[in-house]
Amino acid sequence: MKVQTKILLLLLAVVLIFISALVWVRLVAERRFKTMADQRATERSRIFDEFLAERGDRLSAIVDDSTNWDDLVRAIKSNDHGWAETAISLETLANRDFNAVWIYKPDLSLFHSKNNRYAESLRDAPIPREALQRLFASQEVAHFFVATPEGWMELRGATIHPSRDRFRETAPQGYFIAGRFWIDENIRRMSAFTGYSIRVVSADKAVAGRESAEEQGLITFARTVSGWDGRPVAEIQVESDSPIIRELNRTGRNLFVWLIFFAAGLLLILSVSLIRWVRRPLHLISSNLEKENPQGLAPLAAEPNEFGRLARLILKFRETEHTLHQAEEQLRHSQKLEAVGRLAGGIAHDFNNLLTAIIGYSELIETRGKGATQEHAQLIRKAGEQAAALTRQLLAFSRKQLLDPRVFDLNGLVRDMEKLLQRVIGESIRITIEPVAAGARVRADPSQLEQVLLNLGVNARDAMPGGGTLRIATQETDLTRAQIARRGIEVTPGRYVVLVVSDTGSGMDEETRSRIFEPFFTTKGPGKGTGLGLSTVYGIVKQSGGGITVESKPGEGCTFSIFLPSTSDELDAAELPPTDTRTHGSETILVVEDEELVRQLIWTVLSEAGYDVLQAESGAAALRLAREWTKPIHLLVTDIVMPDMHGPALAQTLAPLQPAMKILYVSGYSDNDISAQGVVAPGLVVLQKPFTQQSLGRKVREILDSDAPMDSSR
Repeated sequence: MKVQTKILLLLLAVVLIFISALVWVRLVAERRFKTMADQRATERSRIFDEFLAERGDRLSAIVDDSTNWDDLVRAIKSNDHGWAETAISLETLANRDFNAVWIYKPDLSLFHSKNNRYAESLRDAPIPREALQRLFASQEVAHFFVATPEGWMELRGATIHPSRDRFRETAPQGYFIAGRFWIDENIRRMSAFTGYSIRVVSADKAVAGRESAEEQGLITFARTVSGWDGRPVAEIQVESDSPIIRELNRTGRNLFVWLIFFAAGLLLILSVSLIRWVRRPLHLISSNLEKENPQGLAPLAAEPNEFGRLARLILKFRETEHTLHQAEEQLRHSQKLEAVGRLAGGIAHDFNNLLTAIIGYSELIETRGKGATQEHAQLIRKAGEQAAALTRQLLAFSRKQLLDPRVFDLNGLVRDMEKLLQRVIGESIRITIEPVAAGARVRADPSQLEQVLLNLGVNARDAMPGGGTLRIATQETDLTRAQIARRGIEVTPGRYVVLVVSDTGSGMDEETRSRIFEPFFTTKGPGKGTGLGLSTVYGIVKQSGGGITVESKPGEGCTFSIFLPSTSDELDAAELPPTDTRTHGSETILVVEDEELVRQLIWTVLSEAGYDVLQAESGAAALRLAREWTKPIHLLVTDIVMPDMHGPALAQTLAPLQPAMKILYVSGYSDNDISAQGVVAPGLVVLQKPFTQQSLGRKVREILDSDAPMDSSR
């Protein structure tokens, strides 16, 4: 585009922007006035609360110190009124900012009282004597207000104890009550300090529902105070001038000035832009080449002019060089994570067999036991379930977890997770959702992607202990080989749905960022995290055929971008919960399992459910048993991977002997491991170990009640 054309377009843009600015400034001003009013009311309320709290805390501290006083305990016991007159005099009241003090013996008889109003009505505490007994029967420290002939009084009381009993664990040696008047002098001090108009009225004369009265130019609020019985006795009412009207007038006067500045700014932008159309490209190219920062030329490369063509040539050369280095680094990192993943996946099968037995037998004990035995069984089961969850996290990282892929809209999943995420991360963190307008259809396991969102939300929460913003967005993008290499994503070129999760937290340095997906790596203290949250995210994303990147700097928050292959397939229907939850029956079931603990558990659970259960420890033993059995076998429950004969081979061999027999496969291996060994076709649905009595019973009943043929039993 020629420079002359750019100038004409820019002048046209200036006119349009100026007209739009007139409307925009007015709207912004109106919103600003409302916001200022609300903020001012909140701020004034907070300042007043702090003032009240400071007064109360000072009085409370003095009462607390006075009631852990050995001399006072001695004087009460020895009935030493002379000491009391000396130690708690009018000068003492003045120094401690009291107006009155009452000291009672344990039997609630008055030991000593003093007030600087010389009021006979204040010789005794202005509350019923029986109220003292009720007041200190359930608490050691009390705070309340009372009305006296001299005016409203704030009282703080506490039980008296020796200094060694700082926590008031022994029987009270007496009762100490101190009071401070809320009279005109105090109220004038508060008004002068806060700048408000303050008054105290009885609760029965208070006006309910006091809010901002903008039409009167006032901000009003009130604080209710309670008596010794916890009931409201008075209300402190506060009024303050509202700045709204003054702000409106001031803003109206300044509006013209702001518009002048706005127009001058636009003219300045125009002048600078005309100069920079030539100087900026040359300076950008030279400075970035000197700094060896070719990525700084990316904005210039997008321009369709001579400078843009030059920048594209430079970027192409640098990109080729960077791609080679990125590939080397990515290969080293992938090999490291792959080695750890193979180790985690290798031990999962043995763990799952052991956990199946632990959870299953603890459930049996729990259903049969009573009292402590049942409680201990519950603890064992819960520990087993926690261990099973840990094993699932290891499997997720190693990309060997059983998945149930479906075609669904990622936007819907994000919206459905919003409320759960808000409960998990707390109300101090604000969640913003930015879905892509055209939809975000992917093929993946929805429950696993929910786990991904939850783990990233918890990670963001821990990075923002003081609150912040969690942003979740979905996008669609086409990745080329060059873009993949530049981003460092382990995916193939194509169209992807991008799930972006970013926070405004503390961020992380480069060393931490390079290790966050390693299992058991955590920056949290001992006992505050397993270090498997982000490694689980990494494994789920990779097993779903996607890739993940992370961008972060200390103090600048963190952004995770998850790339999932986009699909145009039809959406899968939502899975409905089973309507029939029966787990009992009377059919004949053959159980084949090489692990004795698991085999005995399945036999026990199904036998107690009413089934006629046969069991065998191997494929060969199962064949012998089936040949000797003359009655129908309705269901074969078999482990998939066994030493002498795999489950599918056993089912195929038994088919001529029991043509109507159905099959339920169980396994501690993932479907990837099973498929890799050539045991069954990929995608076979199995009952994954560890399982519970209920899940086993429901699955058995589901297959027995289905009309599916033997080869398609699930």
